[in-house]
Amino acid sequence: MQAFSTQLDLVLNETDVKTPAPSVDEDNFFCIFQAPAPKKRRLNPSVSWSKYLSDPENSKCITVLASEFLKVCKLMDNVNEPLNFLFQSYHNSLQSPAKSALLLALLYNIFHPNSTLPPYDRIKSPISLSRSFIQLTQYLDVSNQFQWIGSMSLMLRCLRQPDCETIPSETAVKIVTSLLKMINLLPLNCNKDQRECAAKGLEVVRVFLETPSTTKTAHATYYDLLREIPQVFPPGVVIHWTLEGFMNHLQKRRQNLAHLIMPPDASWPLISQVSRQHEFTNLAQRPTHLLFASDYVNGIRDGQMTTYVSLFCDLLYQRAPPDEIFFMIRQLPHNPTGVSALRESLVIKTRDVVRCIQRHSRFHDPRPVDTTMPVPANPEMVVPDNIDFMELLIELSDQLYAFVGSELSQISTIYPTGYAVLYEDLIADYYTLVTGTDKTPPELEKDNTLIFLLLQLIHIEKVGGQDKLLAQDYATDEHLFRLLIALYDEDQVNSKDGFYLRDLALQCAISHQQGNIKEKPLMKFRHPKLAVIWPYYSQICYSVHTYFMQKYSKTNMQDANFLSNLPMQENVKFAIVSQLKQHIVAGTLFLYLVSNQGAETELDAAGMFLKGGTLNYKLLDLLNIDTKHRLLGLVYKTMLDGENGPRFHGNPPPQVKFVSPYVIDVVYKLLSSTPCSVEPVIKVLFDKLRRYDRLPKAVSDVPAEVTRWQFTVLQLLNFRLIRPLKFTATCAHLLHYMKFALSVTKHRALHNIVETCNHSALSIQTSHKFLRSLVDNKRERPYWFEESEVLARRAVLTIARVVKLSGQGDAPLGIITEILQILHKHPIVWTEEVAAFFPEPVRDFYRTQDQSGISKGIPGAVTELEVSTLLEGTSVHNVLLVAKGSEPNTYLLSHYSDMANHPFFLCVFWEIIIIQQQISESMLEDIRAVMLQFPPSHMSTYTQQLVDYALWKLDPKNPNATGTIDFVVRIFEELVWKYQLLAIEHVLLALMTGHPARSGDLGLKILIQMTINSSELSNRISHWTSIGISPRPWEEDAYYDKLQNYLSRYPEYFGFEAYEARSGTNPINPPLEMPLLVSYNNVLLRLLNIFDMIVGRFIEYQLTDTLVTFLEKFGCLYLYHNTPMGFVRDTLLYYHESPTLRDPRVTKALLKLLDFKQMELSPVLTDYVQEISRSEDQFDEHYVHEICRKLAASLDPRECGYKTDPGMPERQYREISNPATQGLYIAVIEALAAPIPMERFMQYMMNLVLAKRSAAPNSISSSGTASAGSGPTGSAPASRVVPEPRVIHAAGLLLSALPAEFMDLFFVEVDAFTRTDETLLEASTSSSKATAESRAAAAAAYIGRPVTTPAINGGLGATGKFKRESMHADSGLPPLSNPSFKRTAIQELLLSSIFTSYANNRNNYRANMPNSFLTFFHAIAHYSSADILVRIMKCLEHWRQGTSLPPPTGSSLLNYKNSLIRFNNQHENLRDESVEDVPLHSDGNMTETTAANGNFNMKKNQSIRTDVQLLFICALIGPLVHRFEKVQIGGSTGHILVVLVELLAMVTGSLEIAARPGLHTLEQAIDFV
Repeated sequence: MQAFSTQLDLVLNETDVKTPAPSVDEDNFFCIFQAPAPKKRRLNPSVSWSKYLSDPENSKCITVLASEFLKVCKLMDNVNEPLNFLFQSYHNSLQSPAKSALLLALLYNIFHPNSTLPPYDRIKSPISLSRSFIQLTQYLDVSNQFQWIGSMSLMLRCLRQPDCETIPSETAVKIVTSLLKMINLLPLNCNKDQRECAAKGLEVVRVFLETPSTTKTAHATYYDLLREIPQVFPPGVVIHWTLEGFMNHLQKRRQNLAHLIMPPDASWPLISQVSRQHEFTNLAQRPTHLLFASDYVNGIRDGQMTTYVSLFCDLLYQRAPPDEIFFMIRQLPHNPTGVSALRESLVIKTRDVVRCIQRHSRFHDPRPVDTTMPVPANPEMVVPDNIDFMELLIELSDQLYAFVGSELSQISTIYPTGYAVLYEDLIADYYTLVTGTDKTPPELEKDNTLIFLLLQLIHIEKVGGQDKLLAQDYATDEHLFRLLIALYDEDQVNSKDGFYLRDLALQCAISHQQGNIKEKPLMKFRHPKLAVIWPYYSQICYSVHTYFMQKYSKTNMQDANFLSNLPMQENVKFAIVSQLKQHIVAGTLFLYLVSNQGAETELDAAGMFLKGGTLNYKLLDLLNIDTKHRLLGLVYKTMLDGENGPRFHGNPPPQVKFVSPYVIDVVYKLLSSTPCSVEPVIKVLFDKLRRYDRLPKAVSDVPAEVTRWQFTVLQLLNFRLIRPLKFTATCAHLLHYMKFALSVTKHRALHNIVETCNHSALSIQTSHKFLRSLVDNKRERPYWFEESEVLARRAVLTIARVVKLSGQGDAPLGIITEILQILHKHPIVWTEEVAAFFPEPVRDFYRTQDQSGISKGIPGAVTELEVSTLLEGTSVHNVLLVAKGSEPNTYLLSHYSDMANHPFFLCVFWEIIIIQQQISESMLEDIRAVMLQFPPSHMSTYTQQLVDYALWKLDPKNPNATGTIDFVVRIFEELVWKYQLLAIEHVLLALMTGHPARSGDLGLKILIQMTINSSELSNRISHWTSIGISPRPWEEDAYYDKLQNYLSRYPEYFGFEAYEARSGTNPINPPLEMPLLVSYNNVLLRLLNIFDMIVGRFIEYQLTDTLVTFLEKFGCLYLYHNTPMGFVRDTLLYYHESPTLRDPRVTKALLKLLDFKQMELSPVLTDYVQEISRSEDQFDEHYVHEICRKLAASLDPRECGYKTDPGMPERQYREISNPATQGLYIAVIEALAAPIPMERFMQYMMNLVLAKRSAAPNSISSSGTASAGSGPTGSAPASRVVPEPRVIHAAGLLLSALPAEFMDLFFVEVDAFTRTDETLLEASTSSSKATAESRAAAAAAYIGRPVTTPAINGGLGATGKFKRESMHADSGLPPLSNPSFKRTAIQELLLSSIFTSYANNRNNYRANMPNSFLTFFHAIAHYSSADILVRIMKCLEHWRQGTSLPPPTGSSLLNYKNSLIRFNNQHENLRDESVEDVPLHSDGNMTETTAANGNFNMKKNQSIRTDVQLLFICALIGPLVHRFEKVQIGGSTGHILVVLVELLAMVTGSLEIAARPGLHTLEQAIDFV
């Protein structure tokens, strides 16, 4: 190496000596030197490198150096070190033009493939050039033409060597960016030589980015370069015009890649508490998406991406619980955009609500008003005919009050003042809405609704309080006051839809702040507008206030009926006064509810509470939000907050220990009316409930006040608040508030309501958050339901339902196993009939449990031998067998004081009954004395053991079986109804546990007798329905009185004292427990939770006729069900595969459980259920399309959820107050209850999405009249109607909410569509087999109408080529089929429309099936849980293996009359040869033989063969990459890359060799990977 270095120096020094002095001629850019060299060493501008190298003198020097180079390579047996030395020498000689020219020529010659010198052929080891190239680019000067071109030429030669090692991507990108920066330094007015330098440099850049051969990868990828470009050329840097083409190409590649990565039309709203959790994933900040930050910003600008504002808009529209909104607030960025996001969303919702009200009002139609007439003392209130809009204003006022009045410094530090929304900012935004800005027009007309909303906020202390914001404004320039006046519309109050409550809001606001207004007599001069509107209407406000103070005085408030059923006129006056004055109305109403006249106050019949007045919900709804808070605060502080029970102002009798049920009713109505702003009150209530739940752990005797408080609040929770709590963050954690009460509560009536609350809490769970709540890492008990097997079983059923309907969400995969192990102390075993409907994770757990050898026997079962031993071998029970009084019960009580003996008592009692063939009333006193020793938490278990024993006594498998079913039913009925020793809930649950070792058939027979055939139960239901309790609890003001009517006839006892109470025994011994006030509780309402389980058991055992009878008999009770819509929807989903639900009678009976007056069900389905119309013909394609369109409207915040039927309940009192969730539940019911086969339903939905046909009922003839008989069944052809984007989103949401079988069908469509769709094939690069017919068909696929075969054939010559003379304007061929258009142009048109926004395509008449399908697919994925990612992985595996997804089990797809996936023999060249067609009838249906064999009308072994198909797969996966990263299902992210690479190799191998280089569709796929 040293000899080579010496020889190199000698030659170079000789060259350097002969070099003349530098010239000052700087214009000679053609010379490789900065100064002319001797002739032998100078490259003439007209002499190329090849001539320079062929010069003898030059060749001699190069030959000497080459020989030395070869010698040292042989000696070292390595080429890299000598080569690096040459490059280093070249770098060092760049300042010496003669030396650098010679070295450059030497290096160029070494790498030249046609070199006559020996080194090239004798270099055997791989060449590493990374370090050399980096050094080379550091010294390059683009202004030196020959140095630059020579170096670029050298790099090109090196890179194109077959044995050149692949340069690391990071190094290659560094070199490329260095070259680009140098080219960007060229002057703007480049000459020809400089342009040549730029072109040569860009050629090197492209070689770095191109794949050198089929066996090698590119040195650098476009993706790697794209990631570095923002750092090389930051925003604002001017790009040289020679680079514009290349930079535009890069930008186009980035945009194409962004279309694959960014979710299409991604501003779809998630559904609060139903779909995945609301989240804001800023893709531009994720490592895998940083490159697309600019595209993300553009998407946000165009409304195609979710923003914080749009997300908050969705949350507010969907009445999301505050916890969800606070969760999003914590994620807000600390910048002005984040700070203003919530306020902007509130302003947008205000705009939408006001627009909605204006659309439904007649504000431009004047109402005659004479303002010169004096205002009477009791003025008549102006109220519009329809005030349905008030529910929107109540909701919006509640949300504004919550976020303007709440200090959120504990939630997030993003807000400088601690408040999310400031009044001064809000009023400025409202002013902008009606006036616009310099750049934007007004968005609203003036509307007094804006002032009404702001008036709700003036009552907030920090806004309108003394020395607060408004007081300071009035004391200074009255800027805020001026904005408020500017919003006023003086004509609105005098319109046909004027409303004093809204239109006098300005006058009320002025009156509220009149103490702060300076120089009040001059106010009209400062604000001239007030001179017109103030005198008359301010007098009305004054008269209303005076009238109120006189009529509703303290004296009148003592009449309990004084405010009952007030007319709307009086309600409006109450509401206006609540806006005029701060606390007057709240204090008045509180005095009416809670009388303070001491002993003279009227008590209820039992003397347990003060009997105050009742308040109607219509009055409470209209009140100012602050008044509602004030009234609720007064009630809570005096009635529910005290540790010693309710507090009264006077001296009530000592027995008054309970809160009035009428007051509790008002609490329920207030909490329902303002759910957002009263969230802190609810949290306080639940915190206290949790604290009292844990109290028995700290003290042995729970204070009586605590028991009374728990009983009152749990009744309120179970019978009133459980419905609104279903879709709140609290719902998933409800069990935690009763965790210990279930086990340690000693008061039997309280335990009964605790147990009922547990059943109710389990019945309403819908979210996978419930699964996480059960895995309580801090649990203080080993099992959730240690004492109650029935509750543990119900919990299993709830878990199964949640997982089956909603998936596991983001919960860990092993969470199901962990939960199922901590429910009960004994293993739970299920019959096959029940377990068949479990989802796979739950079924796997119990399958594994069975295989582990766990005993399937009944734990704790009492045997006949044990009972006979107790009866015959001891004298313990003699007291029960002899006459009363002949023997003391001391021994009996002593024996059963031991808990170990408790399980045997009821079974012994049963044997005694069998012996006596009746229940002897003489022993009931002793029976009661013994049973009072049983802990309430064990009664369900003891009842289960008794039922098991009784069933075994009847079981034919028992050799000692005795008795009859009728006898058992009679005894159980007496124990339950007559003597009330057992709870009917416990008995029914014990009869249907689902344990395989129990006599299930016998149990169900007895259950049927005790429900359907029970006269006792029927009589109670008949009386309940006869007393006229409204199924709308918010409207029922006399519920307590009617409940007492029922209980007086059918009293309920929880201390086993029914016999003593009925016989008049006094005193009762043992004494009764502390009496508790029953406000809502009764057995019929408690049974509804049990009836839900009975319905499920009848479906599981396929007792169809029994189920229909049961539903028809007890359907009237379901009007009082907490969540009837949820129950019906869950039943249809969970048991979808059951044959029982295929019976129309069952479906109709299930839907009759719903109150059609409380939900907007399809009229077609309603008539079908009520058998007004028995025809199934109406359930056609139009029906399915209307489901999706109606759901789309319910998802749109701009629609505001305005009810179309005035008879519907107000939004805040509906079962589901979220209009989006309600719309989804109704859509699921309409889809599953309709008599439409699953396959046909999918066909109809796909027809809607893909715009395959229109469901329009009529067509218009040429004369403009409607043609009869041209509907769905008519003969007229239907036109294609491309649905709105929101309809596709709604269809995706609906499909994601339907049973898994629907998703199975859809993924069959995904598989077949991807492999065989015509448009994808037309846009693909064809092989040499492509025909002229396929060229013409491209345009047909693009424009959506077929090109007839005669037209194509008419344009073809004998050789199959187009004849130009046949192409006339009226030939019928589309313009794009003209042969003057190249096929590649048609492909580009198709390709550009497939991967762009669906909304843009629709607006520009470029809608196409692949684009529609892609949008639909991502809508489904967007609303689905992580389970859908597993399905996608399965699909990818099939594509990689070249196989198709099999059709779902049990589905023959016979109903696909019009195949959804279009097959065409024009593209046989793109298909595999092993294709098998399925025989079909002429109408498109499969033949009977084919169907019987289970075949499927699909091309078999059809693999992915084209570039556009591969790109389509990338577009399917791309928007889900961030979800794969977060969930990590079995390492799926890396596995996807492996599969895609294999697919890429498969597709590349199937294309023509000539089509591969530069094929931009493949390049996009490579960039994606």
